[in-house]
Amino acid sequence: MRYEVYSRAMTRKERLRTSPGQRLRLELRKKHRRALAAGKSDISDRGARGQVLQGTREVEHLQPFISPLAAPVFWPIAAICATACVCLGIVQFVGDQSTYLELFPLKLRNADWMLGYRAWWVGWTVIGFLALPAAFMVIRHGGHIRDCNLSWSGFREHVWIYVGLFAVVFPVIYLVSWSPSFYSYYPLYTLAGRSWKDLLLWEGLYAGQFLALEFFFRGFLVGGLGRYIGILSVPVSVMPYMMLHFSKPWPEAYAAIVAGFVLGWLAWKTKSIWGGVFIHCAVAVSMDLLALSHKGQFP
Repeated sequence: MRYEVYSRAMTRKERLRTSPGQRLRLELRKKHRRALAAGKSDISDRGARGQVLQGTREVEHLQPFISPLAAPVFWPIAAICATACVCLGIVQFVGDQSTYLELFPLKLRNADWMLGYRAWWVGWTVIGFLALPAAFMVIRHGGHIRDCNLSWSGFREHVWIYVGLFAVVFPVIYLVSWSPSFYSYYPLYTLAGRSWKDLLLWEGLYAGQFLALEFFFRGFLVGGLGRYIGILSVPVSVMPYMMLHFSKPWPEAYAAIVAGFVLGWLAWKTKSIWGGVFIHCAVAVSMDLLALSHKGQFP
């Protein structure tokens, strides 16, 4: 305010004695103060102010990298996204088949090496998608593990929605299951039809993988980011979720977009990931059993 009074009170003679840089600096300060009063930050003036002050002896203080108003939101979001990237990399590279065979080359001599690899894959999926994100939410200052949509009552009160979704999806699964590309791909454990023991061991491992998957995408990302960006956390979670299906048949990869939006929205509304775990397990078991049936490998 004192700059405005001073500038209005200056006479014509005083204005002539004032350097152009000083006059422009006063005008910039007035403009910046008006923008702050209106709740806005006039970022575009920073460059002009810096150019003016280069020719003067007065040194302008450096502006913060992140606005003080945005910092309380920016840094938690950046931390969650960076943690998510690390976790995705762990699952993709450490849990990969090539890593397993490089570390355990003698396993190929064992006929059951494939089950060992699947256990390795599921184990690192649980570490990357469940253990590390959960530890981050517990340890991080201000983190709340309950933000990860772990409400059991939310699932219990809305279980009929997930049963209805499975009833809608199952006829599509049945039709697609007759495709050779489908039943040659599933089950992911190729010896699942050898015995009931193999099948039950595999489906148990598969269920653990889906628990970790739902915690990461619908809990850590949707719930963790939702504290700061609200419902926008759902589309953010859909992109890496769809990319996780690139190795699957293309219809399933594109169906993951729809599933990501539906399950993400339901997790946001019900505050529960358990419905997603239920429908994922039900769909996966159905796909494996149908594929084994079509190949004549049912135990």
